[in-house]
Amino acid sequence: MKKCSGNSPGIISGNIYLQGGCLLLCIFLSLCAFPAAASSANNMAGQVSSNSTAVQVVEGLHAILLKSMKKGSSLSCRERYKLMEPFILKSFDFPLISRIVLGHYWRSMDDAERQEFLTAFSSMTVATYASRFDSYSGEQFKTIDSKIDDRGHYRVDTVLIKKDGDEISLSYTCRKVDDHWKIVGVAARGVNDLSLKRADYSSFLKKHSIADLISKLREQARKCK
Repeated sequence: MKKCSGNSPGIISGNIYLQGGCLLLCIFLSLCAFPAAASSANNMAGQVSSNSTAVQVVEGLHAILLKSMKKGSSLSCRERYKLMEPFILKSFDFPLISRIVLGHYWRSMDDAERQEFLTAFSSMTVATYASRFDSYSGEQFKTIDSKIDDRGHYRVDTVLIKKDGDEISLSYTCRKVDDHWKIVGVAARGVNDLSLKRADYSSFLKKHSIADLISKLREQARKCK
């Protein structure tokens, strides 16, 4: 499991840290904490069924990360990418996430640009997970609560237990898309990841184009693909 640097993902000297593009990993990297999954999720790593609960989707994500971490250096980054890609693409609501993190820029894009961003963003997300979750040192995830809110969104509260016993609260927001529950975002110790990504991308796009952003995302994905 790679150690992260002292700098958290964000804007430094006007540049965006695109390596933190994955919504969940944006939070994880800033905390230098890379989790293992709860053992009860072991059967969820392969697929997201139509009747999956939000809790199963979250624990399934934890399980696929744990599988990658335990395999460690026996897999290349490309192999870890292939391992994670099917589950991550099914378990995140990338269309909604894209609209949220781009804000008014999304509304000004045509359909082709939107599809290019969506493809690049989701690929970079998988690549970031694959490049970072490559070893295991005893961390654990534990699900502690789940409940539905007034909007019909499910919040799944979990805790990351680090090797030294430190606990980090992670609250996932999921929504139902057709028959599938999908992850929209996560708050770590009360910090909302969607707000962080929206601020980062907005700052980048003040000086660069959507095409530039897409290019950066593709470049990051190619490092693992």
